[in-house]
This record gives sequence, C-alpha cells and structure tokens, in this order.
Amino acid sequence: MKIWNVWRLNQRLLVLGLVLVLSVVGLIGSATAQEGNGGTVIAEGFNSPQGILVTRNGSIWVIDSGVGGINEASAVDPNTGEVVTAKVGNTSRVIQLSADGKQTEISKLPSVVAGTDTTGGARLAILNGVLYASSGVWVAAASEEALPNTAAILEVRQGDVKEIARTWPSEKANNPDGHVVESHPYGMSVGPDGMLYVADAGANTLLKINPTSGAVTLVAVFDGIPSPIPNPGRGGALESDPVPTGVTFGADGTLYVSLLPGFPFLPGAAKVVAVNPANGEVSDFATGLTMLTDLRTGPDGALYAVQLGVFTDQGPVPDSGAILRIGQDATSVVLVDGLSFPSSIDFDANGNGYVTINGVGAPGSGQVVRFDKLTAVEGEPIGEVETPAAPPAPAAAEEVEEPENGCANLPAHDSLTEVLAAVVEGADNGGFGFHMWATLVDRDGVVCAVTFSGAERGDQWPGSRIISGQKANTANAFSLPALALSTGNLYSAVQPGGSLFGLQESNPVDTSVAYFGSAKNFGTENDPMIGLRLGGVNVFGGGLALYDVEGNLLGGVGVSGDSSCTDHIIAWKVRDALGLDNVPGGVSATGDDNIVFDIEDGTSASGWGQPTCGLGEVEIAADLPVSFPAGVNE
Repeated sequence: MKIWNVWRLNQRLLVLGLVLVLSVVGLIGSATAQEGNGGTVIAEGFNSPQGILVTRNGSIWVIDSGVGGINEASAVDPNTGEVVTAKVGNTSRVIQLSADGKQTEISKLPSVVAGTDTTGGARLAILNGVLYASSGVWVAAASEEALPNTAAILEVRQGDVKEIARTWPSEKANNPDGHVVESHPYGMSVGPDGMLYVADAGANTLLKINPTSGAVTLVAVFDGIPSPIPNPGRGGALESDPVPTGVTFGADGTLYVSLLPGFPFLPGAAKVVAVNPANGEVSDFATGLTMLTDLRTGPDGALYAVQLGVFTDQGPVPDSGAILRIGQDATSVVLVDGLSFPSSIDFDANGNGYVTINGVGAPGSGQVVRFDKLTAVEGEPIGEVETPAAPPAPAAAEEVEEPENGCANLPAHDSLTEVLAAVVEGADNGGFGFHMWATLVDRDGVVCAVTFSGAERGDQWPGSRIISGQKANTANAFSLPALALSTGNLYSAVQPGGSLFGLQESNPVDTSVAYFGSAKNFGTENDPMIGLRLGGVNVFGGGLALYDVEGNLLGGVGVSGDSSCTDHIIAWKVRDALGLDNVPGGVSATGDDNIVFDIEDGTSASGWGQPTCGLGEVEIAADLPVSFPAGVNE
C-alpha cells in the first residue's frame, strides 16, 4: 500500500527514514507480533500483503504488493526535479490458501518499486462468481499512459489477469479533487446494485465500476484533513490528503469509507465517513481514529476497522496496529492490539477474523493471522477492552426458523469424500464400477465442496468433475421447497417437442470458473471452484436436491463418472448417507425424485423418463425408495 508518496509530500529524507524504520520493525514484528494477543499464524512469506478475502464457504484469498522487478521506468519528481527510477515486474501475487495454510499462486500482477514506495495488487472481491482485484498506482509525473494492468480493476484468472476497467484515464481527464493527478484504486466492495465500489487512494475519490462494460463513474470526492504541515501537493494548504482505503456496505445498506490521512499521520486524524451514492454527499460517521487501512462489515452486522499503527514525532510505534469494532453509535473499541502493521481483515461465517500482517515490512515478512470468534456471532471478542454487544436482530428475523443459505449448512469436504468412497466401494451400483466425482452447491449455486472417490484425480474421468458440478447446480436450480426434481427427471422434458425444450441451453457453465486454478487442487478442499458459481444445466442422472431434517432446501449434490444411471444411484445413496434426503415430493411413481425408466419407442409415458443404460441399473434404481428410503417429513 502506498501510504505516503515521495512525489507528493516533498519529504524524501524523512519518509526514507520512516520506511527504513518500518522495515526493521516489520522484520522484528513478524516474529513477535502475535505473542500474547490470541492470534494464530496460518500462512506467511508474503511480500507486503494488502488484501484478504474470505468467501462464504471459508476459502481464503490474499493479494500482496510484490517486490518490483528487473525492468526500469523513470519519472521526474515535480517537487524536487530529480529523476526517480522505478523497478517494475510481475511480482505482485494473488494467492489462495487452503484450510491448513497451503498456498497456491493463482496469478501475478504488476509491482512497482519507486524509491521506498512499493505498489502492486491491493484488494479482492467476488461478484457473480468472478474474482476481481484492484491493482497499481499511476501519476501524471510518470507518463501520460499507465502501464498495462496498472491503476486498473482486473479480472483474476488462473495464471493470468484481464483488465475490465481503468481508473487512470478518468483521473487524468477530470482530476476531481483538483490536486495531484494520480490514481490508486485500493479498497473495493460489491454493492447491492451489482457494481464494484472502489476507493481511489490516489485520486481521493470513491468510484463505481461496471464490471461488464468497464464504465467508471465518480461517486464522491473526499476533502482534505486539517494538518499542521503545509502540503505541497495541495498548494501548500495546511491539510493532509484524505486517502480513502476501505469501502463497505453496512448491514442496513449504508455505504462507509475509511480514510487514512497522509503525512504526518496524526493520531486521531483518521475517520470513517458515510457516503450517499445517489448524490455523493459525504458525512462523518466515526472520528478520532488512527491510520485506517481497511473497513469491513462483519457477519454480525457491525463495522470492523484496521489500524495500521501509530506514528509520533519519533517515528512509528512498534506493534501499534489494532483491530477495532465500530458500533452503531459510532463509538469504537479495540478488540485486538499489538499487531505489526496490519493491512486488511475479513471474516468467515463463524465470526473468525483473518488479518494480513506486515502490510508494510521487509519482503517475506507478511503473514495471515486468524483470530477466533472475533465478532459477536460466536463467543466473546478477544482483547482487554469491554466490547458492547452486537445490535439485536429484528424481531421478524428471530421468528424465521429456516437457516440461511450457505455452505455452512452443508457437509464439509472430508465428510463428502468419506461417504462417496464408501458408496462407490459398496456393491449393487450397476454400471462400470468406475470411480466418481461429487460436488455440493448451496441454495445460491455457490460451490461448497468438490471431491473424488479414487486415490488421485486421474482415477476418474477428468471431464466428470465439471459434469458433477453441473448436476448439483441443476438439481438445486430446478427444485423447490415443495417439489424435488433430479437431473434424470428432466431428460424427456427437454427433448424436441418437450415442455422444457431448450432448458439445457439456458444456464451455461461459466468456463472461467470451470477451468480456474491449478489442476493439482481439483477435488481437494482447496478446489478452485469452491466459493464460486459454476452454473450449467445437465439433464441425465446424477444430480439431486438436498433437504435437511426440517425439509429446508439447502442446495444440491452432483455425482458423475460412470453411466448416467449409476451416477443417479450413487448420488441417491450419498444423499441418504449424508442425511439430506428429506424430499417433500417428486414426479416419480413413489412421490420422490427417483429416476424414471418409462421410455418406449422414444416417448416417456410420464414425461419425466430417462433412457436405460443396460448395465443392471434399472432394478437397483427401482429398489432405492425401499432400500434407501427418502426421509420425507411426516
């Protein structure tokens, strides 16, 4: 993160001294920062990690700034007239973490080191199953045109990135705050309108990005913050740059932005502001804060802010970073302190907080640290400061018994793997006796788990991994709380002349999800599809909807790897073993979603039939409601 900018502050010697101190403190803090404050280091070795993203199923993503590179680019410092040479290279990284902290590099982004200033990737967001990153900074003093994938919003792909929007052209053409022409897209959040909201830390603006068209719209401009030191970048005014860093939508839909005023980084100068996206009006929400680098809405609906550290006239105070909770009344309390330059925070569904440490520090000193039960979702927050309780939920919400959609309601990877392997190894499945893939999706179609029954991923048809996901998505997408349809039930209806003809073309697979990530992670708890929406429609056996003991529709399971008839049989047995077969009703003769074999001369008597496979599956399938009865509520 570019907290200060030598081109802007005209404080080169002082800044250099501070950064050198930061590097030393970062080296020391990386080894000691977590002692005694309740955190658990789950991954390390990052180069100035800037952003962390935890998906709804607990998958963890990290983006760091990198270490520059071997290429050079030069620019003239407008305040000193000196030539500044930058080192440039694709060393900024997007990394996915498994539950045990194993790191998988997904893609690389540009990294620029100019003097003591390192910038690269900043933040991550997932929208409609696509992973986006904010990347890089650019200033008019460098050149008229920014480097590729710099001062831009990128779509992250396996081994590659794609520019979907550039913030630099808009800043260069309009310069909304009227000061230094600079763009540094940093904090990023998905809005309720399906747009990306980006805090531009260089332009001091809030932007709205349309990820489909790439259109960049100005939402708000932030005013300078009172300062005792003249700012050459603002015409000598006694004010610091506001430097927006984090952006989040509160539980009530309010848009909040955290500000990290620039040099001299006065304690108490930072704040959280509320922004009206309709007219750009900015109002103070929580003031008296210090060096805020991130702002998130926790699963309990409260706001959580990251304090990078405290600076005095003697320089940075070691291990002065903290995590704050900001209440509805705008008061803040410290949940965790003693952190070494934390930069970002996010949460899993259980209220565990994940924090990137040493966002400013020596290469390799960055860490991800987990703080268990940090929010009010479970247990009490850690730290010595008494924390007010989270706002009570509305009475109407308390009366809802049906659980929220999400992967937390579905079996974990290990459970699915164990059950699948046991069913495949068991007798009376018909078919070829092949190994299988299985996928779980939640009610929103988000992939929650992917696994296989063999010893290695190559022991099953590779193409069946995606098919299993299609089947899970289809069964979930076309089942209702009162009626379950298996994928096999759809076969006849989608044939030419059938009542659902064309359905199989209606929801195509998202290939950027299907082929995302490293193949070595396929079928593991770190499968790259997890946390994303695969989509797809499949109309032969192997996909079933999932209903809990209360009859709540939680998602779908898809199984693939043998004949389509055997796929259905194994899916049925897997669902039964998982205890998620409380089917409310269906179109089969037994009133459930069993596969129907009633096609004669090309016509299904019921309209829900699928062709037989000729490998002994008909008799086995017919017996499923007896041998493995669906647990229909009574």
